[in-house]
Amino acid sequence: MSRTPVPRSAQWLADHRWLYVVPVLLPLSKAYALAEALSSRLLRRRAGAPRRHQRRVARMQARVREREPQGGGLLCTARPQWRSMSHSRNESYKDGAFLVPAQLDDVLQVDTERGTVTVGPAVTMGRLTAALPRGWTLPVVPELEDLTVGGLIMGYGIETSSHRYGLFADNVESCEVLLAGGEVVAADRTRHADLFHALPWSRGTLGLLTSVRLRMVPAGPWVRLSYHRLGSAAELTQCIESYSSGPHPPDFVEGFHFSPTESVVVTGTLADRPSTRDGPVNRIGRWYKPWFYEHARARCRLRRNVEYVPLRDFHFRHSRSIYWAAEMLVPSGNHPLFRYALGWLMPPKAAFLKRTETPGIRRMYLRNTATQEALVPLRALPEAIEKCRGAFHVDRMWLCPVTLRRTEPEGMVSPRTEDGLYVDIAVVFETPEPVRLGLPWDARQATREFETWLLDNGGFQVPYVASHMTREEFWSMFDRRPYDTARRKYGAEGAFLDIYDKVSCN
Repeated sequence: MSRTPVPRSAQWLADHRWLYVVPVLLPLSKAYALAEALSSRLLRRRAGAPRRHQRRVARMQARVREREPQGGGLLCTARPQWRSMSHSRNESYKDGAFLVPAQLDDVLQVDTERGTVTVGPAVTMGRLTAALPRGWTLPVVPELEDLTVGGLIMGYGIETSSHRYGLFADNVESCEVLLAGGEVVAADRTRHADLFHALPWSRGTLGLLTSVRLRMVPAGPWVRLSYHRLGSAAELTQCIESYSSGPHPPDFVEGFHFSPTESVVVTGTLADRPSTRDGPVNRIGRWYKPWFYEHARARCRLRRNVEYVPLRDFHFRHSRSIYWAAEMLVPSGNHPLFRYALGWLMPPKAAFLKRTETPGIRRMYLRNTATQEALVPLRALPEAIEKCRGAFHVDRMWLCPVTLRRTEPEGMVSPRTEDGLYVDIAVVFETPEPVRLGLPWDARQATREFETWLLDNGGFQVPYVASHMTREEFWSMFDRRPYDTARRKYGAEGAFLDIYDKVSCN
């Protein structure tokens, strides 16, 4: 059944949100971000990170041991909901929970001899990459600076290098996990391997991460980018496949679908220095630069479509525009006048925006915007694009090839194709055409259509978006055996929420 249209007054406020976002929320958001960064820096200077980390973990253990096994409430971190990057509509799971403080946001050790970095799970991508020594990076660097290590492991993390290195979680060397009984265990591919491989996608329902050791890889300071203009979804799929497979693929592959007749694929290769004969230098991270998706759309039309960008600029190329979600907040944000005058205020701090939203405004946005993401087999990409266009009534989609890897023992997600090559397809904060026209549109029904297609075609819905699958449908999409085994063995049953109950909006 279709929902009735929202009141005109509420829709007008949503359509003209920029009237208070630009003069009020953007400056406050920038001030909030600066104060948060300053507070974090001052705190880090008071004591050594390892000692502070140990004290915080000890407090977490003491708090967990205070919980009564019977009737004490399910364990959950005390991190407030507005700090979460999740778009799930189930926001009540912390009501009545036994909250555990978990401010583990320190970089603990960088080991260039072993090629690893050890961090707390609340460390953001922005902080982590800034702490890496010159000449090193992570195999997979998700492109928004505020994403945390713990969320990328327990939830979902990919990037345009995932065709080579898999998911963010595939590059974890080891981790420490606080269990329901208060014990901290070290888990890797040999110690507690069943827990180690069950953690990805589990959304904190097996235990609480306390530290993570990640692999680093050598990297040049520049990226050579090439832009490829394509037409149909079939051409787009063929191009992604050609660059994602083979013995020597480029370091980065990214796709944009703009319309049935216009797509762009961006490929990148790490470089030690720019070659001006090959292409110009473009510092795309500066505040006055065009938003990256529009830059890619324009650049591929040029005859000379190669350029060199700094590695950090490339990693966080979507941070200022949050893909194209910033259009909802600042419709003129990509105009040159705005970029040169006020572009330094972007991006708005997502946590601050969520904190200032009323429940009614948030419900209205969730009801009238489309945000979905899934992994689909590469062969099914053209059909997946058409399904998104039909269900969500949008054209723009972000695409990223991913190689899923089998683990031993296996986790919740394992490849169902011979080559393991999938494509992440994301609809990011888009306003469906019926909503723009003032017509009814049912977000739940659209999501159900997409979920049904995923179930029929071997796809995986990512765990941070709204899900309306039944419990039986959910566990037919994912492998529940390693998850259930870890729940029983490590005491999570009755202590942590079940993953389906945490992600489901039913």
